[in-house]
Amino acid sequence: MSINSSHKFVPRAVPAQRETRVADQIAEVLLRHRIDRVFGIPGGTISPVFDALYGAGIEMVTCQHETMAVYAAAGYARATGSPGVVAVTSGPGALNALTGLASAGRDELPVMVLSGESDMGNFGRSPLQDGSASGLDLMTMVRPLTKFAELALRPERAPTVVDQGLSVISQQPHGAAFVSLPVNLTHSSVLPSRMPALISRGLEPDLATCRQIANMLGGTADSATRPAIMLGIGAKRAGVGQLVLEIAETLRIPVFTDIEGKGVFPESHPLSLGVFGVGNRGNAHAYMSEPVDLLLTIGCRFDDTTTAGYAEVLRPEYGQMIQLDHDPHRMGRSYAPDLAMCADLGRTLQLIQELLPTPTPQLILQRDRGARMFRPRPEPPATFDSKAPHDPRIIAPALKEVIGPDAAYCCDIGNHMLFTAQNLAVERPDAFWVSLGLGGMGSGIGTAIGMQLAYGHLSQVVCVCGDGSMMMCGNELATCARYGIPLIVIVFNDRHLGMVDQGFRSLYGRSPNFQNPDIDFSSYGRSLGLNAERLNDLADLRGIIEQYQGKPLLIDVPIDPNISTSNPRVDILSSGHD
Repeated sequence: MSINSSHKFVPRAVPAQRETRVADQIAEVLLRHRIDRVFGIPGGTISPVFDALYGAGIEMVTCQHETMAVYAAAGYARATGSPGVVAVTSGPGALNALTGLASAGRDELPVMVLSGESDMGNFGRSPLQDGSASGLDLMTMVRPLTKFAELALRPERAPTVVDQGLSVISQQPHGAAFVSLPVNLTHSSVLPSRMPALISRGLEPDLATCRQIANMLGGTADSATRPAIMLGIGAKRAGVGQLVLEIAETLRIPVFTDIEGKGVFPESHPLSLGVFGVGNRGNAHAYMSEPVDLLLTIGCRFDDTTTAGYAEVLRPEYGQMIQLDHDPHRMGRSYAPDLAMCADLGRTLQLIQELLPTPTPQLILQRDRGARMFRPRPEPPATFDSKAPHDPRIIAPALKEVIGPDAAYCCDIGNHMLFTAQNLAVERPDAFWVSLGLGGMGSGIGTAIGMQLAYGHLSQVVCVCGDGSMMMCGNELATCARYGIPLIVIVFNDRHLGMVDQGFRSLYGRSPNFQNPDIDFSSYGRSLGLNAERLNDLADLRGIIEQYQGKPLLIDVPIDPNISTSNPRVDILSSGHD
């Protein structure tokens, strides 16, 4: 099987007065939402839905594990902007999907899991894989993880539930959905029910508050002279990078991101301070350590990871903090802002931009002077020995030089994520992805598969993962081989759980044996059907990538385990051991 990047689908009209199978009606709902691919693993209770997808011409991507299917659907949603859909069977199928579902929800990605369920007539009789309230009680598990969750109880309502769920998760802030479909419902036939789509314009910005923010940012007597802007996951999901760039350039305001917002603001720009928190080089932290009189935050999660352990410098002691977000759950959660507004971020920033007064020349001079006073903290130079084991700091820049600036990098969880975030400068929001809402190993592998499947051969995705992630979830790369997905997988192979090991040594001065088996991942990759090579000399990188261009490729990169990097999360954990 191979990629069909020009996959076409044509919605098929359902006769108005004829009973049709509920599973087929669900497939029609997916088509109306322009869902052209569904990820998942088949099983008995979801089989009517799989049959309906096949009949409707919706491509089914069969994965190796349910959570990896959800990660792949999340990557597909990231790349296409449309909801990602997953179909799994009841019981263990649904349970296996929960980690990916929780991750998608916390990463603001529109992903729906359609789960099969046992026959409703057997609820309470302990049928196999019973997820009802008298069995696993799946709905109680999934509701805290999702933006929409429902067990379909009537056949005529099941398609409407799917329709409503897709509409809900398509609205900002995006989120995850779970729909439980008893097999007797999806197998039955009923008259089609037409429900109007849910329409929401989102939260409208308040004019008076936007005017106040505009005046605080520039042009009035009390405007800040040393401000900063911080961008997070909400800014990336809302696509407000260009608006922020224009505002920052007009008012000479330095900008930094957390690791989830990396790329929203071009990192080569003179006003860029890089990344704060996990994945940082220290520049943003150094700037914020000096007196800042105004911090504007846009769509920031403000958890311990993205704030370097709730760093006090993010709440200016003698300045003001403005929090803008489209997710009400994040408002004032970690820091108490002086001014806050929960609204559609695109419309909010557009209105603020329209209301900006013309900054005075004196204000611009003051801000330029303050920015020039900032001195980035020096970083130790990376070594450039081309032979293995390699210095992990040079891998990401070497990849960018060979592949070019247009690739998208999708990181898994581990030290490789830190090395990549710290040493790879990106200029676009879609150039760097990491799933830190939950921080699950394997998330980068699955997400990269879905992204590359969406892009086809039009754009290159590079998955950067570690040997630990490969051992946990690497079997999913068989999906790449099966469907001919031209993903490049870079395995940072230091033969142990490096992030955990270094954390233990920092916290306790010692570490248990966290070594992994010495696996030749190039041989492993070939056994899965991939093209695969071991990078013994960095000088061979270009030749390897050019040799397998347009094909699934795994490169096993031996890494020097003695080279560590800054990880603010260690400081967070160490605070509990003082």
